[in-house]
Amino acid sequence: MTRPLSIATALALLLLLRVAAAAEADGPYVVRNAAGNLEAWSVQVAAEGARKQVAPAAAGSTLVVAAVGSLPAFEVTLRAPAEVAPDTVTAGARQPLFVVADTHGEYQILAGMLMKQGVVDQTLRWKFGRGRLVFLGDVFDRGAHQVEILWWIYALEAQARQAGGAVYLVLGNHETMALRGDARYLNTKYHETAQLLGVDAYARLFDAGSVLGQWLRSKPTVLKLNDYLCLHGGISPALVDRKLSLPGINGAVRAALEGHEPAAGAERERAEFLFGESGPLWYRGYFPAESGQAAPADIDRIRKYFGVQAILVGHTKVPTITSLYDGRVIAVQVYPRQDSFGNPVFEALLIRDGARLRAWPDGRTEKLAPFPKEKP
Repeated sequence: MTRPLSIATALALLLLLRVAAAAEADGPYVVRNAAGNLEAWSVQVAAEGARKQVAPAAAGSTLVVAAVGSLPAFEVTLRAPAEVAPDTVTAGARQPLFVVADTHGEYQILAGMLMKQGVVDQTLRWKFGRGRLVFLGDVFDRGAHQVEILWWIYALEAQARQAGGAVYLVLGNHETMALRGDARYLNTKYHETAQLLGVDAYARLFDAGSVLGQWLRSKPTVLKLNDYLCLHGGISPALVDRKLSLPGINGAVRAALEGHEPAAGAERERAEFLFGESGPLWYRGYFPAESGQAAPADIDRIRKYFGVQAILVGHTKVPTITSLYDGRVIAVQVYPRQDSFGNPVFEALLIRDGARLRAWPDGRTEKLAPFPKEKP
């Protein structure tokens, strides 16, 4: 005799059926199964609804990331676990830098920008030669295509390296939130993905044993690239007061993301500072509308401490890429979106032959206007 379902079980099944009916295709997520082997998990959608698909994976395997809108599908070859990224990188003076910030899952807007600006071709492959492409964090949250962006950055790293160029990603506050299980700003699609893939939290798909999770944990929070300090939030005067080095900053954040947070003492206090409002992931003190704005003398002290010409930051929204403190800080975060006519609104920073240029999604560029000198 078959027993009737309990009310709780019936409600759970009804919820799962609703999720499956509304879900979108997603993935792949390359995670370790109970036996410790890599598997590629994805959400596939067919006429009968959404379902989990599992395939074996290993270094050297090729995955396909599905087409989105007018963008083509692309392939990704899995690599061995990533080595810890350097804190300091030197590139040739004639190698251009293309800097974007806070893409927040807006894959199609980002791809349109990089195509029109000649960073990638129409098949999404690297076209920038010996150039450098820099992401100032916050790929995660809000938008519905963060996984495509992550795999694309992963693939472009290898393609750029072969061409003599490079791709760099520094962590933003939303990367660290996602990796630590804070899903406040996660797009609804990814909550549905977690249910369909049978995990208790979306962060499980990016744990330290997963391919993208391990790769992300290898990235720096602050990168010194030639004469530029590249990071998401900003360097506060309080960070310099603490005499924290780049290896110290990056190592402490990485340890916390790997689950090695100290229980108490000075190391614990340092970790709390780095993840707090005056730390490099969250600091907003370069902007007049924010409390505790840094003084010009603070900016000079920060530049001298790290030996850089200028600081490139995302995190805080600006209407257009803005040169602050007489060009000593450049605010890059123009939030990607569509205007009322469906046109992309987004900007990137192009540094070429010593000139700093504002780049638009239609392929145009213009020189950044100098920021007015601060009053004494």
